[in-house]
Formats: sequence, C-alpha cells, structure tokens
Amino acid sequence: MKQIEITTRLLEDLNSVSKKLIDLGFTKIRTSFIDDIYMCPSLNGISKNNIPQYLKKCVLIRQLNVGEKIFKKLTYKNKIFNNGMILSEEKINVDINDINKAKDLFLALNFEELVRVKYECIVYEKDGLELAFQEVEDLGLLLEYENKNDFEFSDDELIKETKNHMLQEIKALGIKTTDELDVKKAYELIEKKVEI
Repeated sequence: MKQIEITTRLLEDLNSVSKKLIDLGFTKIRTSFIDDIYMCPSLNGISKNNIPQYLKKCVLIRQLNVGEKIFKKLTYKNKIFNNGMILSEEKINVDINDINKAKDLFLALNFEELVRVKYECIVYEKDGLELAFQEVEDLGLLLEYENKNDFEFSDDELIKETKNHMLQEIKALGIKTTDELDVKKAYELIEKKVEI
C-alpha cells in the first residue's frame, strides 16, 4: 500500500488551532514524543545543494514515547520525489532494544550523525481524519496530514492534485497555514547547520 501525506507550517499557535478543532468536534487522541537520530555512511562533501542525496542514505535511530509506552526502532525511509514534492514514502522499520548500542553499532561501521530531529506530536481526530501537530525543536510548529487511501497505481498528477486538495481541506477548517505541501524537518535542520 502506498500512502501520501502533506506537511505544512502553521501560522497560528496550537492553543488557537486546538480550540477551533474541538469546536468542530475533533478529539485529541494522543500525544507522543519522537527523537530521531539520522545516521549517514559519510558526510564528506555535504553542502546545501546535495542534502537530499545524503538523507536518502540515512538510517534513523528512532525513539517514540506514546503515553507510558516506549518504542525503539531502526527506520529507513525511501522517499520518491518529483520537482521537490514528495510523491510517496515507504518505510522499513526494525524493532530494537537499546538506542545507544544501535548508535554505537553505526558509529563502528563509520556512519556519522547527520542530524537529530526531536518533536512533540499531538494528534486530533474526527470521522477518521487525523491531523498531527508537530512542535519541532529548532524549527517550529508543523501540521502533518496522512491520506489513508492507497495510491499504489496513481500517477504523479493525481498525487499532486490530491495533496493540493488535502491542503485545502485543512484551510477549510479555518486553520492558518502556509501553502507548503512538504516541509521537510530533517532537511531544514541540516540546511541551518551546513556551511556551504
């Protein structure tokens, strides 16, 4: 199954958005904390012009805290792009027991830490529609909306149209956002620290 999502930047605070959503009948269904360490085989030659090539090689060491439960995983994300738009993403997840030992393993294999992405995620839901608000350390407040339909055999144009429609759905709820469809957390954080 191939799913698509959009991630846009909020232009208002979470309290304001929360009130709007609750007034519309949405319910807060979960809060989680995510800590992703992006490990890359080599950082030699990285620049602002080639960040996507380095991200494509990364393995994430992920800790996800949901309530009292803690999940630890190795994750690889295979993102398919077209002119900077993410058309789809497939994930491979492997459960692990120890974040530090996983990082030590990758360091022993000459991987380097490219970036660390930490954020709190608060999810609101109504009639199957889930909106995930992400307060990202050093980046700000984002909104992620995953379309649960299967786009396995959809062409690029249908995916682009669907993503634009998803953004309009968010705006129709009275939520103020940018027109961005694919804010890339790791990319933007790396771009801030890369010199050239």
